[in-house]
Amino acid sequence: MRYYETLYILNPNFEQAQVDNIIKEIDEHVSKLSSVINHRVWGKKRLAYPIDQHKYGIYIILQFETQTTSSLNGFDDFMKLNNSVLRYQTVRLDVRPQELEDEILDDSSDMIEELLQAEEIQGLIKETAQAPVENEKEETEQPSETVEEETSA
Repeated sequence: MRYYETLYILNPNFEQAQVDNIIKEIDEHVSKLSSVINHRVWGKKRLAYPIDQHKYGIYIILQFETQTTSSLNGFDDFMKLNNSVLRYQTVRLDVRPQELEDEILDDSSDMIEELLQAEEIQGLIKETAQAPVENEKEETEQPSETVEEETSA
């Protein structure tokens, strides 16, 4: 048995019903050729560079097993012709991936998002701390006003 993992990115403007239909369609196509181990949505994330004028994409991971590599060519052609998929990449895994529960994956992706946001905030804090302050108030010495007291005799 050979194990594969495909990460693909969908258009971020799709509604949840459309995303579910696309996942179901891809799942049915893969099931004809092999058996699906995991098929999960990672969520909407920022892309490293714009793809088809999109800054974000819906990331989905698919893990499956197959006996023949010829079925992989048919899957590759299917993904290329699927207009809903912005990008995809399939890699071979050395060992069989574990089947994940929904809650585990959701919790870990939430934690990753929180860590990335915290790192981004810390980076912004460091940048602002290192940047010179342009609006410093310069202290100027102003002569102090003295009030002359008149003495009456």
